[in-house]
Parts: sequence; structure tokens; C-alpha cells
Amino acid sequence: MNKIVDDVGIGRKIREFRLQAGLTQERLAEELEITFQQVQKYERGITKVNLVRLQQLAEAFKIPISSFFDDSSCTAFQLSEYEKTLLTTFREIKSSGHRNSILDIVAGQARKKL
Repeated sequence: MNKIVDDVGIGRKIREFRLQAGLTQERLAEELEITFQQVQKYERGITKVNLVRLQQLAEAFKIPISSFFDDSSCTAFQLSEYEKTLLTTFREIKSSGHRNSILDIVAGQARKKL
């Protein structure tokens, strides 16, 4: 039987997904048309999150709403076909040295914001 997720658990997920999405509390609040203090209350589990707000959060994070109820703390983002191909191909590389080199290249390019 699945564990029932409480307000604190949902709040942790909101924070986790917000950080993964690269959003600040202020930016998320703007998207939801609420105050950043309200986002803080959701993340701490002080305020209950209703179903409509949960759907809005899932849309803001670009994740399925079911991600809030999953026990894993894995990334819940939906990958594009391009991203899936990239990930699958990367996993086929056996050499950790080569994988690390690729990560260094990607991180360097991301820093340049090309």
C-alpha cells in the first residue's frame, strides 16, 4: 500500500521541483499569481495545496501531477525526444573518462550561454 503524502511531503516536492526547474520563489509566485510568501508556506507545508493549485504547479514545472505523489526523489521532468536520445546515447558510453569529458564540455558551453 502506498504511503499517504502529507502537506510537508508535498511542500518538499514543490521545493525540489522548483529548484530543478531553476525557478526562484518570486518567479514561481509570479507564474501562479500569488505572493512569494505563499510559495514559502506551501514549501514548508504550512498551507495546504488544493488540487487546482497542484495542477498549476505541475504545469509551471512541466511535470505530470503524479510526480507529487511518487516516493522517489528522481527528476520528474518530461524529456523531449532529443533529450531522450542524448541521454540514451550518453549512457552507452562505457568510459567514465569520456563521460566526464562530455560533461565538462556541456557545462562549459552552458556557462557561455551560447
